[in-house]
Amino acid sequence: MKKEQYEKIINTLLRTGADFAEVYYEESSSKSYEYNDSKIDGIKSNNKKGIGFRIIYDGEYYYSSTNNLNFDNLLKMAEKLSHNVSGNKKTIFTGLNDIEDKCEKVEIEHNAFSINKKKEIFSKIDKIIRDAYQEITQVYLRFIENDKWFIVANSEGKFIKGNDIRTRYICHTYAEKDDIKEDEYYAIGRKKGYEFLNDFDIEKESLEVARSNVEKLSAKEFKGGEMPAIIGSGFGAVIFHEACGHGLEATSVAPKLSIFTELENKRVGTNKVTLIDDGTLAGEWGSNIIDDEGELTQKNILIENGILTSFLIDKYSNIKMNKTSNGCGRRESYEYAPTSRMSNTYLAPGTDTLEDMIKTIKHGVYCKKLSGGQVNTTTGDFNFGVDAAYEIKDGEIGSRIKGVTLIGNGKDILNQVEMVGNDLSLGDGYCGSKSGMVPVTCGQPTIKVSKILVGGKE
Repeated sequence: MKKEQYEKIINTLLRTGADFAEVYYEESSSKSYEYNDSKIDGIKSNNKKGIGFRIIYDGEYYYSSTNNLNFDNLLKMAEKLSHNVSGNKKTIFTGLNDIEDKCEKVEIEHNAFSINKKKEIFSKIDKIIRDAYQEITQVYLRFIENDKWFIVANSEGKFIKGNDIRTRYICHTYAEKDDIKEDEYYAIGRKKGYEFLNDFDIEKESLEVARSNVEKLSAKEFKGGEMPAIIGSGFGAVIFHEACGHGLEATSVAPKLSIFTELENKRVGTNKVTLIDDGTLAGEWGSNIIDDEGELTQKNILIENGILTSFLIDKYSNIKMNKTSNGCGRRESYEYAPTSRMSNTYLAPGTDTLEDMIKTIKHGVYCKKLSGGQVNTTTGDFNFGVDAAYEIKDGEIGSRIKGVTLIGNGKDILNQVEMVGNDLSLGDGYCGSKSGMVPVTCGQPTIKVSKILVGGKE
């Protein structure tokens, strides 16, 4: 659409008295290349094009979306949405600024990386894994390509275009021995094109997946209880993402559904805890130049040395909370209204080492790799599975163990962080909330928690 058409839609949305109006246009495509049974097993693709309108009035918002881009239909949709507000036009809209281009460039675009090249990489990894470990029964590999272009226009005059190009690699292996079956999963993604392959050693990481998978076959049952635990760097931070991060999003804070709502500027953790959400990290999976409301992303320090210092605030919540939005309004697609969401959330590194942490524990667990879990954002209670765990005895790492879970509370664990390592790393994934599924990164150094309830099978 032309600038004048965006302006006409915004005026239509405002005509009955809305405080704010926004138009979000999107074109996107995604492709998935799957390798199974030592061959390319499928190529899946999806294309999407559509537009969403939002108005905010008196602390409430109203949203509508469509993939029918006929302009007459869009005007009718805008007029219908405006009927949610009953009054006279009061917001002064003088028109849109000249369009700003905030699109990022990539070095190797998705369509420039041939299917043959992908197949060559898959075949080599499949052979390396199967040659190294006879226990491996299946190797599943996958490349995922996501490309999105969008425009945000609103009644404040903002008229801005951006893009969202991400690439991800997945390795999933299956192993069997003596009627015992186990699997192992690894994923890495970047906000880049296929130059993301330069960020890691794809063969080494894939082989490590298989090694860990085979090791899991001989893992022992473990008797749980309350004990100290070491949580590994990287995706171990999913605990903080789920049990703490969601409670710091204005989506939960504004309606007073978060355990952290009344705790701003108060101590919520030990002085070892500094929790940051930074959407500006170049090339990271959860990064963006601008958010889905057209605001520049920021580095937001949420907890500093144990003190709760700020929340993640989007455009809608900044009106309700009387605080400035800080670049965290995100949505899966035009079908969703944006809400406050995390981007790259991580625990800042300290100075401790894994070796020093292990020496301090007479009996506990080393949770090297976490998997999924559940959390109640209202209470902060969580339960997380551990995919790779080891028993610690008398200051030394012992046997691989299985069936381990971590059970606790977000506020409690912040106050149990006793040691923080110097080995910060990040892990990527997807996060679901009111505005759909969005790519996020969570990270941490290795940490020691003084006590936590560890569930076991024995």
